[in-house]
Amino acid sequence: MYDLVLKGGMLIEGTRKPPRQADVCIADGKIAAIFDKFEGQAKEVVDVDGKVVAPGFIDIHTHSDVSPLVPPPFNAESKLYQGVTTEITGNCGCSVVPNNKERRQEINYYFERMLELPAGMELDMDSIDDYADRVAKKGSALNMGVLIGHGTLRGCVMGFGDKEPSPEELEELKALLDQELSRGAFGMSLGLIYPPSAFSKQEELVELAKVLAKHDALLAVHMRNEGPKVFEAVDEMLEIARLSGVHLQISHLKLMGKPQWYRAEELLTKINQAREQGINVTCDQYPYNATSTGLSALVPKWAHDGGFAKMVERLASKDKKLLEDISREMDDRGGPQTVLVASSHGHMKEIEGKTVEEIAEMLGLPAEEAVAEVLVRCEGGAAAIYFSLNEEDVITIFRDMNIAIASDGYSFSFDRSITTTNPHPRNFGTFPRFLQMNREKQIMPLEDAIYKITSLPAAILGLEDRGTIKEGNIADITVFDADKIEDRSQFTDSLVKPAGIEHVIVGGQFALRDGLQTAARSGQVLRKRR
Repeated sequence: MYDLVLKGGMLIEGTRKPPRQADVCIADGKIAAIFDKFEGQAKEVVDVDGKVVAPGFIDIHTHSDVSPLVPPPFNAESKLYQGVTTEITGNCGCSVVPNNKERRQEINYYFERMLELPAGMELDMDSIDDYADRVAKKGSALNMGVLIGHGTLRGCVMGFGDKEPSPEELEELKALLDQELSRGAFGMSLGLIYPPSAFSKQEELVELAKVLAKHDALLAVHMRNEGPKVFEAVDEMLEIARLSGVHLQISHLKLMGKPQWYRAEELLTKINQAREQGINVTCDQYPYNATSTGLSALVPKWAHDGGFAKMVERLASKDKKLLEDISREMDDRGGPQTVLVASSHGHMKEIEGKTVEEIAEMLGLPAEEAVAEVLVRCEGGAAAIYFSLNEEDVITIFRDMNIAIASDGYSFSFDRSITTTNPHPRNFGTFPRFLQMNREKQIMPLEDAIYKITSLPAAILGLEDRGTIKEGNIADITVFDADKIEDRSQFTDSLVKPAGIEHVIVGGQFALRDGLQTAARSGQVLRKRR
């Protein structure tokens, strides 16, 4: 007697094998059997004729660290409606753990300005164990895996200043990382454009990467540069991987700014040659021609020394060199007309949805001074969208079968009284958009596209019982209409649900059924197996 049978669907296992019609049987939260035609008994049989039955989508690069800690049902909406069953958090050097009493106030301030932290929420969890316990008490619709953010790690041990760790501090960094890896972290992330991670040098990163290699864990990196010096940034990370033996995961691979456009093949060749030389390197990307990060990314790293509060002080002084550096970085990203402020976190609602060029005109200031003024008024925490990529490069990168698709986004609510701005559409439509683009542009067979969002990220992470539909695996499954799936989110109106996702099953339970979220909370914090 099976708990559930998905009958009549087109099965895509996640292994790049061609689709086939099959019935998938689920019992006790696992895939119990797969039949060409099921004729037995089950508690429930659901007709999925004409639909694709695929492994649940794995979003390997997200910032949804606190989403399972907010009240349901809103703590997984924008990912669940995309077909995602597992998110990996703690990317770009910023994670909710580790933490400690001595640095708690600084880490809260850092996280709040780097990512979405609901008003009144304090990060008082010191380890992955604390985080897992908190998520279990709240209940999560999705599975969560954790990376240790290098910026948070550094903040715990040595604060947020621009300095190298002493030998004693380096040992403490390594010990704390080792401790969290032993508790089940999937690796460590670097945010090398975001202080304090940006202050690190090669020796520190190699030593930490060796700890990761010992645990067969991942080093995910937002590189030091994704624009004019992107090739040099790749070389830096490949050298760290060569010296340490770590598995390198390059986050949101891209070529940012017109001078770099149409060089995707050259970039991929560099990475693939390193792989042929024995370096374990994989990547992820998102399917959009616009990036998104804080407006503070325009501020040079030297001005971040001491944390966000010190940065705001320097911005308020209108230092000439600081303004020149902001102007130069903005030009590298395409100019003030390509930078759109998505959120002021309640400080300046009147500028949300406007470009820096428009804001500068409103304020009667040069563009670089307008950036400084906005960051001062927003206490360093404004979010921005940068229209700086070329779609041809995006598609060229798509075709590489070692590159997974990931959102680089959060789990937002679709309720406009809760999500009051228009965050980047990648938060709401990454996976439907990828499958839609693949269908419309005929980039690759559907089974290859499914591989890039299921078993490829599972293999990168070492998730042996997810990412493919086979007997004995956990029943994380997404059912969708291959002809209708599409991203409906727009940059000026992003809180729109995608089309085509029929059912999402997490641990054998419907988290999304007939296109609507259920009350199921069968997700959990996953731990990397040793």
